[in-house]
Amino acid sequence: MPVEKLTPERRRQQTRDVLIAAATEVIARRGFEGAALEEIADTAGFTRGAIYKNFADKEDLFLAVIDRSNEQVIEAFRSIAPDSATPEAWDISRMAELWRASVGEFDDLFAIGKEYELYVLRNPEARPRAVAHRRKQRDLVAAFIVEVAKGSGMTLRLPAATLAAIILSAADGLTYAARIDGDDLFAPFLELLNAGMIAD
Repeated sequence: MPVEKLTPERRRQQTRDVLIAAATEVIARRGFEGAALEEIADTAGFTRGAIYKNFADKEDLFLAVIDRSNEQVIEAFRSIAPDSATPEAWDISRMAELWRASVGEFDDLFAIGKEYELYVLRNPEARPRAVAHRRKQRDLVAAFIVEVAKGSGMTLRLPAATLAAIILSAADGLTYAARIDGDDLFAPFLELLNAGMIAD
C-alpha cells in the first residue's frame, strides 16, 4: 500500500496539531499564565522555535486550543442535527447529553478560559485579539446554525449571528452553573432555544 507523501502544508498541520495537543496538556496543568513555552515545546518534542514558526505567541497558541475544542463540539452536534424544522424533530435530550459531555471533556479548558478572561480584563492591549477571537467563534456557530436551518427548511426568528452570540454567552453561564452548583440547565435552555429560534 503506497504511503501518502507529506506535503509541506500537511507537515506544518501535523506540527500544529502536536503543539496544540501539548499546549492543552501543559496549560491544563500549569494554567494560562503559568504555562511556559519551553515546557509546551518539550512536551511536543519540538524546540521553542517550532512554536514561533506556527503561532505568534502563547496567547495565539491558547486560542488555537480553544478553536480545536469548539470545532470538536460543533462536529458532535452536526452528527445529530435535525433534518426537519418542526420542533418535535429536535432530540433535545440527546443534544443536552452531548453538550454536558463536552463540558466534562473540556473541564480544564473551562477553568483556564476563565483565567484568560481575567488576563484580558487586566491587560487592555489583549482585548482586540480577544474580541476578534470571540467574533470568530460566533461566526463558526452562526455558520453551523445556517447550515442546519437550510438543511431542515427552518426559518430563523433572529439573525444567525445574534443567535450564535446568545448561545455562546449562555454557554459560559450554563457551564459555570454545572461546575459550581451542579445545576444541569442544558436541556431547559435548549427547550427555550428550540421554541424561540424558529419563526412562525
